Amino acid sequence: MMGMYDEIIVEYPLEGYEFLQNKIFQTKDFDNLMDIYKITKEGRLLLEEVEYEPVPEEKRPYYGTEQWDKNPIFQIIGALKRNSLGWKDTNYHGIIRFYTLYKETDDKERRWYEFEAKFTDGNLEKLELVEDDNV
Repeated sequence: MMGMYDEIIVEYPLEGYEFLQNKIFQTKDFDNLMDIYKITKEGRLLLEEVEYEPVPEEKRPYYGTEQWDKNPIFQIIGALKRNSLGWKDTNYHGIIRFYTLYKETDDKERRWYEFEAKFTDGNLEKLELVEDDNV
């Protein structure tokens, strides 16, 4: 099912799955607002705090093109600039599932990797692979 989600970057060691280290995973376990989270090497869950600023029309990627004139959706693309304010510790308590599709550059086969992370009082207690399938 498509839709909104949040992203998670995993710095914490993924033993046996190092090739997924620092890749961007998706999760639907939060508010699905396209927020970015990070599991640090120390096992803390951080949330990137951001602010948005409007971008003038003439600086948007489709301004002055045929698409801009024919379809209003192209006028919205690039309307906001995302500025990072830094990372905030969430002190998260609970379980998060996150996943990604991964493909080697020369391989046609894609694999679905899904992990589960358990946090207790803000500390990562357990991180394990729960699904590894060909797609």
